Amino acid sequence: MTDDKVIAVLNAISDKIPENKMYIFKQKLQAADDDKAEAILCEKIYNPTHILLFSIFLGGFGVDRFLIGDIGLGVAKLLLGWFTCGIWPLIDIFLSYKRAKEKNFDKIMINL
Repeated sequence: MTDDKVIAVLNAISDKIPENKMYIFKQKLQAADDDKAEAILCEKIYNPTHILLFSIFLGGFGVDRFLIGDIGLGVAKLLLGWFTCGIWPLIDIFLSYKRAKEKNFDKIMINL
């Protein structure tokens, strides 16, 4: 892939994937074909900030887990979150942002 396309893709999604995996992503982008850039930009990825807000306001109902695709944990959190006296939803507030970025990275790497 050309350097211009690599920079464009990195600028578009750099805040939606983990910082510690940015080097791996950049290496894979440089080795990929030019048509992969459009496929990556068209991929439906999660906005970690939105997931964080859902976790803060609706995390007790498991909405944050449902949104990122963890259906089983979302159901468990919905049914058993009250049993933990609010500790599970509180911990998920801190973990949801990172989990959304990890899910985005995994989705994008499948396309590369």
